[in-house]
Amino acid sequence: MHQNQTASPGKESFWFFVLAFLFSWMLWTPRLLEAAGLIKLPVIAGILLGNLALFGPALAAFILTGSKQGKSAVGDLWRRGWRLNASKVWLLPAVLIMPCIAGVTLLVMQLMKIPVEWQYAQPLAMIALIFILIYLGAIGEEYGWRGYALDRLQSIWTPLKASLLLGLIWGLWHLPLHFTPGSTQSAIPIWQYILQTIALSVLYTWLYNRTNRSVLITTIFHAIGNLSAAYIPTWTNNTGRWINFILILAVILGMAYVVGMKKYRKT
Repeated sequence: MHQNQTASPGKESFWFFVLAFLFSWMLWTPRLLEAAGLIKLPVIAGILLGNLALFGPALAAFILTGSKQGKSAVGDLWRRGWRLNASKVWLLPAVLIMPCIAGVTLLVMQLMKIPVEWQYAQPLAMIALIFILIYLGAIGEEYGWRGYALDRLQSIWTPLKASLLLGLIWGLWHLPLHFTPGSTQSAIPIWQYILQTIALSVLYTWLYNRTNRSVLITTIFHAIGNLSAAYIPTWTNNTGRWINFILILAVILGMAYVVGMKKYRKT
């Protein structure tokens, strides 16, 4: 890792989380105040604030990287979000895992005769624009969670322990959205959402470590996962959420069985 040897990974991680939460929660606060009936926001203002908040982790990552390691490290972090320094074969799991999980979840729900609330899905004609918007939000998160925090956590703990802790913090970062009407998180119990981010974090770490710390790969994985949820909204149903969670665990166990936990570590 390109890290200042005199720096404390634990301290750097702590200040990253403080800044990421501060930046994002500050931008989400007006929407919470509006939900409480205390202020009235123009629609466009609410949309802009909500989307800008997604860049809180990236902003924290670049500020801390620049202040501790200088411009060259900032450039290195930036390039990892747009370049794939690994085999292109890793694009396959990044692109396919989440749509397959969503599809199987939908199939199981159909077999169980559980209805899916399709009104949450966007028109197919807008899929390219929606993907771009989702991708921008995903990269705003991934520069921080994986590009900055994961490296430092893994220098202290094993990849699995680092993944579980990061997944917990990542889930808690979304907390204001659970109280914001219209957000995805507002339809999901907090503890269920955090369970999912903890499980997903293990898959993110596997992809990140096996692709030479590629933020591009984890961003694609993140964006495709969000896009799958937009078009196959099984998460609006409690049973659907549990089926989805079980399938994520199955993928993790399958990954561990096929490649072995040694392969879970960094290259």
